Amino acid sequence: MQIKAFGQSDVGRVRSSNEDAWGVFPDLRFFIVADGMGGHAAGEVASHMAVDTMRDFIQTTAQSSEITWPVDVDRNLSLPAKRLVAAGKLANEKIYQTSRSNPKLAGMGTTMVAGLIDEDIAYIAHAGDSRAYLIRDDKIQQLTQDHSLINDYITQGLLKMEEAGQHPLRHVITRALGSNAKIDVDLKTVPLVHGDAFLLCSDGLSNLLTEEEMRLNRPGSPEDLPAACQRLIELANKKGGEDNITVVLISGTRS
Repeated sequence: MQIKAFGQSDVGRVRSSNEDAWGVFPDLRFFIVADGMGGHAAGEVASHMAVDTMRDFIQTTAQSSEITWPVDVDRNLSLPAKRLVAAGKLANEKIYQTSRSNPKLAGMGTTMVAGLIDEDIAYIAHAGDSRAYLIRDDKIQQLTQDHSLINDYITQGLLKMEEAGQHPLRHVITRALGSNAKIDVDLKTVPLVHGDAFLLCSDGLSNLLTEEEMRLNRPGSPEDLPAACQRLIELANKKGGEDNITVVLISGTRS
């Protein structure tokens, strides 16, 4: 499977700084979006730590089947899945330890959604409310479930989906890298089909665009990835740009 990808981030129309971070590493077949949180520049520090730590671990383990795991991982997972989950847990520990040791960074954290493609399988890991979508056969499907108070209310039947957008607690995250010493990283496995595309994004995009708007502005071809990123960001800004907006698009075709 031949993989092409492109990423773009925008501060939006309300925030004065951009606490999102992203990475596109085609040689590693690794892609990530992180949305930082914390006072002053702490959120920016956390999101970039997530990207750098996870990339470094994926790179270090790329050519090795004998890996010393720095964190606990499920032994029943495949090797690529273990690498991705371990990378997320390692980033969590580093962010948590840094926030505890530096008063200026106390309480910082970041959401994370990341993809690792191995042969014809995509592994998607996430923590928080940054999302991954699969675009296949002119349809779009959300692959991740938000770790948020609002999503918990919806799944418990305490809140209707159409009420979520205006709820005063809609920004409360229940899981994020750096919030606790240990973390569970959710994992999704997707067997790839020719023509598949993936959209990774921060909530600055998903809170403002409907799935139909994402589908209509999807990349028409691998060459359209940069323009599609720009279209999605521009649309989010037209609809208010209330937060930082980050998009990573990934396209797979047969070699």
